[in-house]
Amino acid sequence: MKPHARTLILLAAFAAPAALAQGAADYALNDGKVRFRVPPTWTAVMEKRDGNPQAVAFQVPDAAAAGSEDSATVTVKTRQLAGSAAFAGIVQEELDRSKAQAGYENDSSNKDTSVHQYFVTRGKTRYLVRDSFYLTGDVAAEVRCQRPLLAATSAAWNDEFDRACNGVVASLKQ
Repeated sequence: MKPHARTLILLAAFAAPAALAQGAADYALNDGKVRFRVPPTWTAVMEKRDGNPQAVAFQVPDAAAAGSEDSATVTVKTRQLAGSAAFAGIVQEELDRSKAQAGYENDSSNKDTSVHQYFVTRGKTRYLVRDSFYLTGDVAAEVRCQRPLLAATSAAWNDEFDRACNGVVASLKQ
């Protein structure tokens, strides 16, 4: 084993228990009306837990993006609604906003009708974005998972990212 790999394994061994001990994987917005769970390796890079909307954004580690401007992120955003009837309008507003992004292209390979999956361009990099929407009481929640499409990123990492994103969405429903 290379010395660099040993160092990374040791760092991960020490960091993982600390992250789990802090309970960094459990989050709540809107005074606990919306609860969700993320992997403990994700780093919260922005939190807004007051007002309307509220959000938490996470950076997801990807070795292929290290040292670049690109990064995989997941954002959970909530909006307090006047009533559940406003949910369809909020979803449509977010869909329209996504279509206005540079390089927008719907991902025709997406078979999950509950997910809006599309491509956009950020700088020089193409990204895959997945938006999922959920209504809990009178609070609309959106989970946006976006990852750069980098040649150096492994298919296994992409699969794990997608599984983890699906896990965040599923945790909203528990």
